[in-house]
Amino acid sequence: MPFLDRGTHRLSWETLGRADAPTLLLVMGMSFSARAWGPLPQRLASAFRVVVFDNRGAGESTAPLRPFGIRDLADDAAAVLEAAGAGPACVFGISMGGMVALELALRHPERVRALALGATFAGWRTSRKATAAVMAQLVAGGALSRLGAHRLIGRALVSPALWKDDLERLGAWIENAGRVSPRVLSQQVAAVTAWDAWENLGEIRVPTLVLTGDADRLVPVENSRRLAEAIPGARLVLLPGAGHCFPLERFEETEREVAGFFRSL
Repeated sequence: MPFLDRGTHRLSWETLGRADAPTLLLVMGMSFSARAWGPLPQRLASAFRVVVFDNRGAGESTAPLRPFGIRDLADDAAAVLEAAGAGPACVFGISMGGMVALELALRHPERVRALALGATFAGWRTSRKATAAVMAQLVAGGALSRLGAHRLIGRALVSPALWKDDLERLGAWIENAGRVSPRVLSQQVAAVTAWDAWENLGEIRVPTLVLTGDADRLVPVENSRRLAEAIPGARLVLLPGAGHCFPLERFEETEREVAGFFRSL
């Protein structure tokens, strides 16, 4: 992966697919590196020039010691697109990555051709929150042994069916996804809880797909419904029975919905 120097930190990024194909930027969510996308970038690269990167402090990217916000992460994403020599890009962000994608469209509209927003919201303060039990699973999972972490974190991130029936696959995915350090996680949490763009959603002027699992326990589905209602012309797609990390559970459906939406433009 090449690196992009941002002064206070550096970003690891790469491209996949044909140079002459439409550009598709993937923005990962909180806690994980770009490896958490699994095989999706390679699959999407059959039709797109896919750009993936590690958010600051994730994977091979570094992070400054000072606090940062969603605006800063959106500026990172814009800088990656510039480094890749990309024109207006299709952008798919999940969870925190969906917030970054929204802020990218608001802050750098010339960089965004279309949006796909996965399992996300436009501001924590007025969003529909996860239950205290789900949040406790995430916090406790970060403090336990590997197996205990997989059980607790996974229970918050995926559907009950996957958690019960395929814990080995879930654990392998969590291990490969490259979790960030406690310091960076706290910076990400602060960025998410401080950001709010609900009042600005009417400014989005690009085709938008809102996609989520209706069994999401971390970012309840009501948030996606509200996003789709607030963004002009947005389309809502629900994946029945899927949890927060729906690309892991419904890989083929995710690829079909995202690629189909962007190819239809």
